Amino acid sequence: MLRAIASFLLIFCASQASAQICPDFFRFVDFGLEGRDGVIYRGGPIFRAESLSGQPLLLRDRTECLGVREVSVDGRGNPIPVVTSIHYSPEKTNIDLTELRVAVVDDTEAAAEKNARVHRAGLKPSDTEFTRGANFFCASFKESLEMSCQLESPYPGNIALVVYCDALQCTMPVLAIDEQILVSAVWASGGSFLNDPATAGPDIFDKIKRIHDFLSPLSAALQRR
Repeated sequence: MLRAIASFLLIFCASQASAQICPDFFRFVDFGLEGRDGVIYRGGPIFRAESLSGQPLLLRDRTECLGVREVSVDGRGNPIPVVTSIHYSPEKTNIDLTELRVAVVDDTEAAAEKNARVHRAGLKPSDTEFTRGANFFCASFKESLEMSCQLESPYPGNIALVVYCDALQCTMPVLAIDEQILVSAVWASGGSFLNDPATAGPDIFDKIKRIHDFLSPLSAALQRR
């Protein structure tokens, strides 16, 4: 199952625009806006590249910038590059993550549905154990020591949110923020669900809520620049 998810992530990453040289310093990023001519311009969703206290948050060498004709500047005159993807430094999140990525795609709902297919296909085998709660539904696969969970998204739109875990890590390929911006994340599973699958759903839901709470003040950047 996780091999299929890894393939999905590789295809997803390969589909993004090639990275350009980013400015030496920037405090915000712009995910761009596609014009009627199909060209990407400035003016899309803005995310902070630093904390509210001014501490850098991004892995700069993994920031994918686009060479657009004109970029915006912040209140101090620093450029706001147009990007396709950013990676937040895991240790700066204080959420025990190994990866946290925000990226733009053509259609987050289509990406989420593609990701959810593996989970839905796994609901049929007779050796699957199911656990459910108010905001999650998990399937544990005894033979492969893996689990997949569909959860309630903290963002509006009711777009499918599925997380996949094995004994080493959990992978969230698609958490849709809106129609074109998504979050992906990876964290160590600790294998706890192997001993008590009923704890996995609440633990994963709590992790997603913490990711949402971390990103929320960073994505409302225009009011704070």
